[in-house]
Amino acid sequence: METTRDAVSPLTEVGHDRIGICVDTCHLATSFEDPHTALDALTEAGARVVKSQLSAALHAEHPRLPEVREALAAFAEPRFLHQTRTLTAPGPADLPGHPGLRGTDDLDEALTGHALPDTAPWRAHFHVPLHAAPAAPLTSTLPVLEAALTRLVGGPHPLTRHLEVETYTWQALPPELRPRGRAQLTDGIAAELTLARDLLTDLGLKELP
Repeated sequence: METTRDAVSPLTEVGHDRIGICVDTCHLATSFEDPHTALDALTEAGARVVKSQLSAALHAEHPRLPEVREALAAFAEPRFLHQTRTLTAPGPADLPGHPGLRGTDDLDEALTGHALPDTAPWRAHFHVPLHAAPAAPLTSTLPVLEAALTRLVGGPHPLTRHLEVETYTWQALPPELRPRGRAQLTDGIAAELTLARDLLTDLGLKELP
């Protein structure tokens, strides 16, 4: 599904309480969805959020600048597809059914030629570690994750009880950012889980004894 809106119709047609949507906050951010709007729409449609994967995407505020494109190119690697999206005025090149949303299947494609307009921010589906945003001029979409968590579990009744920190791209990071050995990888995973725990406790959740 490109967006949560795409999931509403098939989920409501199935209408089974054990079938729902997994909200991946990296995908949510990459498609420039507002977390509150998206999750409210799912709730109003009766589409259950059965799980949320907590992840952050790459954000490039000024993709036209050479230094930004150079920084993005360091994350373009062959192992995974890193779908890249931008918002622009509606036109014939938009993704089907999503006016104003344009995209490429991979970051390499976005950086080559004029596949994407570069006058508005780009977001690339690259799961960056939650606790370690990329260096300037890039950032991560951690604020989108935080907003989604507020709606998912910050109210009197959680929309889901299944949260998963999902970063699988440790060895796909630029070489200077990759963990060197199991100890560094373990430390990185622990730092991500600690950040996720802190976000949840900030929302009023309590740790089990």
